[in-house]
Amino acid sequence: MLPQSYQTIFRKHLSEQQYLTLELLLLLIQAHRQVKLSTLASLFPQAITYESRKRNLQRFLVVGNLCVKLLWFPLIKYWIRQQRTGHKLNREQRRYFDKKKHQKYGYWMVALDRTQWKGRNVFMVTLVWGTHALPLYWETLNHVGNSNLQTQKRLINTAMKLLKKCRVVVLADREFHSPKLAKWLDDQGIYFALRQKKDLHFQSQPGLEYQVLKDQGFQPGMSKFYVGVKCGKADELGLFNIAVYWKRKYRNNGSKQPWYILTNLPTLQQTLCLYRCRWGIEQFFKDCKTGGYNLEDTKVNETRFLALVLLIVIAYSLATMHGQQMQNLGIETYAGRIKEHNDQTSRHSDFSFALYGQLWIYGMELWADLALLLMALKPHKRLFFQRGFQALSLMKQAV
Repeated sequence: MLPQSYQTIFRKHLSEQQYLTLELLLLLIQAHRQVKLSTLASLFPQAITYESRKRNLQRFLVVGNLCVKLLWFPLIKYWIRQQRTGHKLNREQRRYFDKKKHQKYGYWMVALDRTQWKGRNVFMVTLVWGTHALPLYWETLNHVGNSNLQTQKRLINTAMKLLKKCRVVVLADREFHSPKLAKWLDDQGIYFALRQKKDLHFQSQPGLEYQVLKDQGFQPGMSKFYVGVKCGKADELGLFNIAVYWKRKYRNNGSKQPWYILTNLPTLQQTLCLYRCRWGIEQFFKDCKTGGYNLEDTKVNETRFLALVLLIVIAYSLATMHGQQMQNLGIETYAGRIKEHNDQTSRHSDFSFALYGQLWIYGMELWADLALLLMALKPHKRLFFQRGFQALSLMKQAV
């Protein structure tokens, strides 16, 4: 069963038949990590023929109310409102939000990127959450290649309406290198850290000639922070800061180029720390593709594709919150390996813990008779089994 907040929003905009279909699809996506329409139709639990099940799902995916602004925006606003009034949360709700995985240095981190899915050019605006990211808003572009400045401003502006009164920093890679975008963000009162190309022209001090970043002689292991520079020889935009960082090589391995980051953040340390969080959106893309829901396998039209992306986003948010709650309860060791050997970071994310945990629940329920017979043959492990059943009970409550 979906959490109460999800139920309230979905039932408001969907009929009972549509709501039940949505809930069953989310359960199938979580259990089988697949959004291919033919696969979902073969698994959908309804006593009709396969072709009828497939047509049923095709009709559902073109329902007008199955859209981002009606079903997803209210959920995002709910989470933000809960976080901003965290002192009012009860004990159960606080488990979702007590780690503040979406903030660093007091900023809400918003990452931008674009990805290709089977010829579809998708622009994503996401909220960084731990080592991953939760989508805020997305659109498919009607062209291949990079997005333009007008599109970037329009999508960012839509997402920023969800984060009113929040201290936001926008993180983006070299596709979003335009100093004009930086100037627009600065005028909106939004902090930013935008990675630049090596041919950026900048003026380090008034009256000096414009220089090119790639000509400054940086070497691995070096870092520098330029304060109050102007960018763009023709436009003279600024004043901004530029953070330069080239990771030191280790055993002849290392980055081939330094990071050039245009920002209005005050220090080099903050800029680098926040920009590293941009990797969360790459992890999200991986989870949507081969690392999670295998979106690239689906072959549907544009309307159904956007509906499937919405289903993935909802399922992804459920899994991420569930995994975080499992970690807060201290039962993630029953779902997967936390660390391997001398790893400094967790082997699995909140998202992965949740998916593996749900598979364990399904397995324990489906083959309960065989599992109990097997455990009865190991009486010396009785205390461990008792702890496992307690963890299983807590895991079900967290779903």
